[in-house]
Amino acid sequence: MRRRAALARILALAFGLRASPAFAQSATDPVETVRAFYAADDINAVRFYAKGLRALYERDQREAGGEVGRLGFAFHVNGQDTEPGFAKSLALATLSDDGDRAEVRASFRNGGPQELRYSLVREAGAWKIANVRSLKGERWDLVALLSAPLQ
Repeated sequence: MRRRAALARILALAFGLRASPAFAQSATDPVETVRAFYAADDINAVRFYAKGLRALYERDQREAGGEVGRLGFAFHVNGQDTEPGFAKSLALATLSDDGDRAEVRASFRNGGPQELRYSLVREAGAWKIANVRSLKGERWDLVALLSAPLQ
């Protein structure tokens, strides 16, 4: 737990975020939503998820019954842990934004170069994460993983 709090503080300092409960989705900038999600450093922070992703994630948690469900890793870092310097290597960029849908690239080093694509949608006036895909190393799609049968 201390490690997560320390990483959140590091991310907050590195990206000029305030370390407070005010981390939230942005109404105007999808990158700021993804930045706040990384600052929260918790894939259980479902407040950042669009309705569809949130439903899949919560179903997975229920069906897993306290065990590891369909996700055996922290998808936002594409691994179980983070390597030293991870926060400094994180770079976010908007790839597309049509007003209702956006795509944000997250690139960073964690056990090698990583690139994730965040698909966001505007819900209730704020940007929410609808899906995440890994494009380097092992490729995966978060919605597909969470939609698969529980094994």
